[in-house]
Amino acid sequence: MQQTNDHQASTGALVATVNETMAALKIGRAKTYELLNNGQLKSYVEGTSRKILWSSIHDYIERRLAAESARRARLP
Repeated sequence: MQQTNDHQASTGALVATVNETMAALKIGRAKTYELLNNGQLKSYVEGTSRKILWSSIHDYIERRLAAESARRARLP
């Protein structure tokens, strides 16, 4: 993820490709499209390329961290 974040920071990119998203989240293509299809990641199509908002990637990570914290808080 560091290399991908470096790319985002150095280019000032607002959007990521599917491949960049997969690399950033360390997930596969099927899981990426699952997140896109259920609205957990925001995206749009530009020509034939899907663009995913970096902000939605960061928001997804924050939601996952909050869910994990809540899960741990419920442990005995």
